Amino acid sequence: MKKQLFALASAAALTVVLAGCGAEEAAVKINLPENQEYLSLEIGEEISVVAQTKKSENIAWTCGDDNIAFISPDGKLTGLANGVTVVTAKTDSGYDNVGVVVGNGVEGAAPSSVNPATGAAGAGTVQRVFDENSRVTGLSLSLNGMTEDETLILSNGDEGTFRVTVTPSDCEDPIYFDSSAPDVVTVDDEGHVTPVSRGSATITATAPNGVTDTFKIFVR
Repeated sequence: MKKQLFALASAAALTVVLAGCGAEEAAVKINLPENQEYLSLEIGEEISVVAQTKKSENIAWTCGDDNIAFISPDGKLTGLANGVTVVTAKTDSGYDNVGVVVGNGVEGAAPSSVNPATGAAGAGTVQRVFDENSRVTGLSLSLNGMTEDETLILSNGDEGTFRVTVTPSDCEDPIYFDSSAPDVVTVDDEGHVTPVSRGSATITATAPNGVTDTFKIFVR
């Protein structure tokens, strides 16, 4: 199956991505301050992030880099360090994500585009994109013969490539990979992982329509 990541470019830009059948039909949408295209806060500052849903569904909040900002289950976002990241609100019906700048994370430049899966800075203008033709209904990751339900411990020097099981099996949509802690474990656009330092990281595989699966790796 094809796997790819959108090209990374300027650290001054973030892309905002929406999965669904069209922006006007979004199942979930994060509210942004008036006339702002991203969230901005200082180190130590806490703000409340609110998302609207068309259905009565629970929202799962995640942050692309917990070293830069932390978001609680009820949407309280706290700035931790200078940097640029992304927060995601996900329900069973879809997801929305927005760029976050903490402190002087982008040296005063306004973010404008974010990698749809990783939140990494990319060139471009603010846009909401979706793939209404994506047929993925499920993803399952395994690495070195182990599944996400098992504990995988790697040592520095070990490597491996994720096996991705996609439902339906004949679907060839691209899958995007992201590491929650690239200073611990890196993952490339083919799902190849390389341990970097001691710690733990969660690898997330994301289909164009927002279907995800995660796999936690411990490095000793």
